[in-house]
Amino acid sequence: MTAIILLLVLLTSTVSTWALAVLPRARGQAPNLHDTAHGLVKRNATSATVDQLQLNINPSIINPNCGGIYLANINVEYAPDPFYLSSACQSVLNFIGGNKGSKNVDVIFTCLGQSTSGSGNRDIKVIINTAAMNVLNGANSGVQEIAGSMEMMDETTNSFLSATIELGVKVDASTKTQAYEYIYC
Repeated sequence: MTAIILLLVLLTSTVSTWALAVLPRARGQAPNLHDTAHGLVKRNATSATVDQLQLNINPSIINPNCGGIYLANINVEYAPDPFYLSSACQSVLNFIGGNKGSKNVDVIFTCLGQSTSGSGNRDIKVIINTAAMNVLNGANSGVQEIAGSMEMMDETTNSFLSATIELGVKVDASTKTQAYEYIYC
């Protein structure tokens, strides 16, 4: 009888330890979606989840260069109830102008260790950076998603914000083009 009780105590202890080990993820820490062989996840650009802000880059930026500056309009494609957004993404939504927001901006692509080709000529800058390990698979056509970070700066109001993002990139393997079309927050 003592051996059975001891065995039950050990099993309960093991299960409790395992449950404690997985509790942080269960309480809001999403698994890293980019743990794939190529560091990317394919996704349909129109399938934004209920809790994700989707911004459109217009015109799409084709094959951007490190340090390149591109004139674009960033507008809200889809905005969920702010309750579902992180505080950083709520700030992005407010910065752009709310659910129907739209801003003409300079989009600046940065790369580690490389300078930009200037600062652009618009008052609002959107600075995008992706980690070197997050690459696009040029052999597969379709929309791919890569993780990155985004800083938004308005020079007229001296306001600045930063957010972790994912970029929706339409890859065309036949023409070897990468069209940066969406920002997900």
